[in-house]
Amino acid sequence: MEYYQYFRLKGPPFQPASPHGPVYFSPTHLEGLATLESGLTGELSGLTLLTGEAGTGKTTLIYSLLQRDSKRVRIAHIDDPKLSFLEMMQVIMTQLNLYSAGSTKLDYLNVLDHLLDLHGRNERIAIVIDESQVLSDDVLEEMRLLWNRGQRNGLQVVLVGHPELAERLKQPELRQLNQRISSRGVLKPLDSEQAAKYVECRLSAQGSSCSAIFEPRALNSLLKRSDGIPRKINMLCHTAMQAAFYGGEKKVSFKTAKRVAAQYRDSVDIVTRGSNRHPITMGALIAATAFAALLLLAFFHPSAWLDRAFGHSESLGGTTEAAVDSTEASSHVKSGGPTRAEEHLNSIAKSKTANHLAVQPELRTPVAPRVVASTATKSDAARQMTASEAPAAPSPPPLSEASSGLQKQAEVPAAPKHRNQVTVRYGDTIEKIAIRCFGSKAGINEIMEANPQLTNINQLSVGEVIYLPAGIAPKASQDETEPVRPLANADDSPDR
Repeated sequence: MEYYQYFRLKGPPFQPASPHGPVYFSPTHLEGLATLESGLTGELSGLTLLTGEAGTGKTTLIYSLLQRDSKRVRIAHIDDPKLSFLEMMQVIMTQLNLYSAGSTKLDYLNVLDHLLDLHGRNERIAIVIDESQVLSDDVLEEMRLLWNRGQRNGLQVVLVGHPELAERLKQPELRQLNQRISSRGVLKPLDSEQAAKYVECRLSAQGSSCSAIFEPRALNSLLKRSDGIPRKINMLCHTAMQAAFYGGEKKVSFKTAKRVAAQYRDSVDIVTRGSNRHPITMGALIAATAFAALLLLAFFHPSAWLDRAFGHSESLGGTTEAAVDSTEASSHVKSGGPTRAEEHLNSIAKSKTANHLAVQPELRTPVAPRVVASTATKSDAARQMTASEAPAAPSPPPLSEASSGLQKQAEVPAAPKHRNQVTVRYGDTIEKIAIRCFGSKAGINEIMEANPQLTNINQLSVGEVIYLPAGIAPKASQDETEPVRPLANADDSPDR
């Protein structure tokens, strides 16, 4: 069972425009029909133009015009504006029952000229083009030339389309066509009263009425969403009747009509240009473009993305530890070796360290070396060297060397290469070390002179370093003593 049978109708009441469908002539439709008729039967002074929003009933008026039995007018109706001018001429030949021996543009024009010469005085030829806003500029110009060719013999051209057609004709290249339009008409949307009469006309044509199909307020809810456009009225009423049929309602309820109207508004209604329903600001557009550009940069050039992302650290103040944290934070992008971005961050960290040392002179001041004993019994004050006994402080290292170790503030100077040293073992005394190195106790005094940091010759700590006088090497065997090793670099210094 179809929904219209459920409501005891003869047929579907809200079908699209057709040559045999019912027509409701509202005041605006009567004016539009009068515009078309004046172009067909009135005095020929120019072309005819009828415009209106999509769905206002322009095609319905054309069908109504074609249904009229007029012996003085022969109409060729072109409903496909995408055709070329030559294809349109073929359609015109067919609808006017004309035959052409050739298939060129000139052949068709000669046949049409012959028809106008024979019947132009008693019969008018009209070419009605629907959806004319789609016509190209070339076809519009061809139609103007065609009208110029046959206007004296009773040829009329009628253009029917959307409001943008009238705006388009104002362009300079189409001004000649626009100047030749003598009859203009505009179809307007229906008001609420006219819309209700339109629905009543459609239902009465199928043997019913509004009160038998719609509950109170249901139809008004649908008509509010239609904007007075007949095509939208057809769609809303058709969908509401189907929903009531599937829901088992005897009439279209207000709840069903309200739900259908809301769904139609969200899914079918078009947001026109300039609408504020979804505004997009220029700032949001720029931000979205910049974000997309960063994503592409990160995907194709990750090192350049990291340079751009962390490059601001060069101009910001901060400590050496902050630079180190930035370097460690970017280490997760490594895969086997340092990347270009990581090397760049390391160089930034080193330059930051150098700048930090430059603004803090106390960090570049060298620290006088001293040998620290590991025993807890010796006091620091007792073991500190006097200024006269301390070796000369080395010159400050260059900034490049200072920045190579981010946490090391100064380098400890190495002992002279010509001096040897021994490490204190368990049970060692100065006397045993002298016997080991000099072969007798006579070397105790020389050892004491070479180690001014020693305050108690009878108290030595295991692991403590004892320096030997210059040119003295131990004379004990390898199995009794620690191998004597030179101080090669600062890493072997006592502080290390």
